[in-house]
Amino acid sequence: VLTVCVLAGGGSSRAVARDDVAVVEPWGGIVAAIEYEGLNRTREYVVTRELVTRVGEPCLQENLDKDLENLHQLDIFSNIEAVPITGPDGVIVRYRFVELLTFIPSLGLKFSDETGVSAGLGVKVPNLMGKATYLSARFLAGGYTELELVLDNPWVWGNRWGYKLEYYHREKENLVVDFQETSDELYLTSGPNIGRYGRVGGILSFLSIRSDRDGKTLSPNNRDKASRLGLYVGYDNLDAFVGTTQGWYNEIVYTRAIKMFENSSRYSQVDLDLRRYQRLADRHTLAGYTLTTVRSGVVGETVAPWEEFGIGGTNTVRGWDFAARQGKNQMLNTLEYRYMLLKPQGWNLPLGIKYRGGLSLAAFADYGIGWYEAPEFATENFISGYGFGLRLLLPIVQVARFDVAWGDRGQSVFFHLGSFEKATMQRRRVR
Repeated sequence: VLTVCVLAGGGSSRAVARDDVAVVEPWGGIVAAIEYEGLNRTREYVVTRELVTRVGEPCLQENLDKDLENLHQLDIFSNIEAVPITGPDGVIVRYRFVELLTFIPSLGLKFSDETGVSAGLGVKVPNLMGKATYLSARFLAGGYTELELVLDNPWVWGNRWGYKLEYYHREKENLVVDFQETSDELYLTSGPNIGRYGRVGGILSFLSIRSDRDGKTLSPNNRDKASRLGLYVGYDNLDAFVGTTQGWYNEIVYTRAIKMFENSSRYSQVDLDLRRYQRLADRHTLAGYTLTTVRSGVVGETVAPWEEFGIGGTNTVRGWDFAARQGKNQMLNTLEYRYMLLKPQGWNLPLGIKYRGGLSLAAFADYGIGWYEAPEFATENFISGYGFGLRLLLPIVQVARFDVAWGDRGQSVFFHLGSFEKATMQRRRVR
């Protein structure tokens, strides 16, 4: 989904990108005070709990870098600036903020390999009640009908113990196994951080899906109800939400389908999600990620046909038709080189609107497979694609992707449009 939104805030402040933080001279001064400017709606504790810099400790550049990294990850400010000021009693560190709008109306356009073009309206509240809680509501119609509600609170109590609640109602043509799908999905994830970058937690999900054709569900009445319970362990030290250039994002998830309803799915699933961003030089980044999903069970008996994966398309292997390969298991690999044309920064637009965005070029290669049983996991069954593209770096939606790709020898060029990182969207395909 490509979301067009206007971001604004009051005050005037210089935009500071991740690699352009305020310079601190190595005087070794002690922090005497910390001050904040521009926190009109944001609760002060939302900022202070993210800071590494402390009163009474030395004012260090590396600490200011970490402060800005943490604050940018909140994705509730269009501009952030850290200004150290020397004084007779030590160093005063002044943080200046320009907040995003309270409510951000958005126009959503979904270009899907499976369902074509859909459009709709939505609203995003990136900083609900000034607590960095994210609320989003959106409705899309066209080739694909979807109602989406998301509530994400990253820090409720303890050591960044948060939760994320998601609800989706979808009506679409499911081209993987050929039926008209009507589904309702509810997901709850919750857990704390472990140290600075680790996290652990639990997952609970419920899904109700209805088919217009026989043989697509485990239930004879063409309506399945499935519940899953699971655990996840992850590590995330990415340097930025928008325009990531350095760090790891790793997560392993184990879930078990719970038989709460007659004829529901019964299987175990493991998801291994590994992502690495490596800064090669200023403006040059190499990104690599792999996602593997392995399930027990047999399709049609303990795994529903609608739970099969389709490999090929914008969020799997570019340069191939949607669902060119299928399977109850999947493995997706991507290597992408990026050149930053414009680093994410604040832009003063007409009518006093302040916008934060950037632009990069990319060249990529994808390599993936879908399979049912172990003998099918073989080199000759993998498919690959390659190409180049443009990345529009945006708040909230992270990135809009415009790609040209080649892969299937029986086809010519493919054009792919998507939003969020491919690594993020291929993960969202895992129900």
